[in-house]
Amino acid sequence: MDLTTNRIPSIWQRLFTTTHRLGWVNAAGVHTRYLEAGPADAPVVVMLHGTAGSLENFCANVAAYARYFRVVAIDMLGCGLTDKPDHDYLISDYAEHVRATMDALDIDRAAVVGVSLGSWVGAALALAYPARVDKLVMVAPAGIITDAEEEARVAEGVRKRRLTASADPTWETVHAAMKGLVIDPATLSDDLVAIRLAIYRDPRMNAAMPHLLAFSLGGQALSEAQWRSLSLPIQVFAAIDAPNMFLSNAYAIARTVPNADLVELHGCDHWAQYEQPDAFNEASISFLRRP
Repeated sequence: MDLTTNRIPSIWQRLFTTTHRLGWVNAAGVHTRYLEAGPADAPVVVMLHGTAGSLENFCANVAAYARYFRVVAIDMLGCGLTDKPDHDYLISDYAEHVRATMDALDIDRAAVVGVSLGSWVGAALALAYPARVDKLVMVAPAGIITDAEEEARVAEGVRKRRLTASADPTWETVHAAMKGLVIDPATLSDDLVAIRLAIYRDPRMNAAMPHLLAFSLGGQALSEAQWRSLSLPIQVFAAIDAPNMFLSNAYAIARTVPNADLVELHGCDHWAQYEQPDAFNEASISFLRRP
């Protein structure tokens, strides 16, 4: 039996040579899980995952980033092992939680790397607190509407899969919720699925999931004027082998924001940072290190 084929690196395999720590911090009353790596005195990069995800979504990026940055990946409001307050979470709530986490970790300014919901939250944070965000990297970007009907259809599908997975958290339902994030579902490591399954089996998660998804019911997108007002450098990743709403979003944002850097990647879908980590890390780190 050949044990060397079709072996997807685990989270630990990606991180075991990198000094890092997992911790919890009180972010304005919200017990918040985070992972930190890299030199304490280096420029800070805050990593924000997608809808109902967790910081493990960046397992393929932390080690590369930690060579140059103080990396802080967080479980956003209600997500992962972070507290789940009993109210609906809108984009402004997610952004305020990120700001409070930065405050709790003594981070005055940071670049933000966001995937999907995380990219939207990063843009909202930069709008609300422009002095706090130096640069923004957007993967599978959200928060701009290029086709209202398609946006509603995609949002409904996300809600259905996440609600099903949290109501009946089995390997099959969680894997079904995650497989659309990648072009090839075989690239999802077992431990990524297992961690998401454990998170969804948290007794608090079934009640919290509608709160996590409240932003997707509409009325939260940034206006064209708001996108145009974002003057900070923004890098947008376009997964050109996945012709979907998020590809359209990437091109629309790159056309709209005044200081955009567009990167087209093959061989990935929603999770460019995971499916094409070498290309993603090289391009995004170069962008973030650029004066």
